[in-house]
Parts: sequence; C-alpha cells; structure tokens
Amino acid sequence: MKTHDYTKRGWGHDYIFEPIDEGLKGSMMGWGYGLEAGDYLIIQNGTDSTRYKILSVEYLSNPQDMWKASVEFAPRQRI
Repeated sequence: MKTHDYTKRGWGHDYIFEPIDEGLKGSMMGWGYGLEAGDYLIIQNGTDSTRYKILSVEYLSNPQDMWKASVEFAPRQRI
C-alpha cells in the first residue's frame, strides 16, 4: 500500500476528479505510473488536500500512463 501525492500537478502527473455522493466517493482519470487498488491518492482541495483510497484502477493503452479509477474518501487520522 502506497500513498501517491498528486497535489503538485504537472505534465505526466495530473488528474481529473468527478465527485460522487458529495465527495465521499469519486471517479478519476489521470496520468502517472504505479497506482494500485488499495493505495491512497492525495489530491488538491482548495488550499488544502484530501486523501482518497483507490478502490479500483485500470491503465489504458494509449497513452500507457493514463488511468481511470474509482476512489472513496479516506480521511487521515490526526496525531
């Protein structure tokens, strides 16, 4: 299980997020290698960030680093 930080967006490392159920779930499409189901994504949320758990991810063939994923909100625990 890895955490992928997508808060610094750029060429080859970016995403599109479509909220579902008021943001508790989401549908995403993005670019970058190494994502797997069970991993976490940190994405920008205004001036803050939000963590989502990847429920499923599928890599597309063209371009090879393009993926689509289903995610669910996974708040970080406060220390």
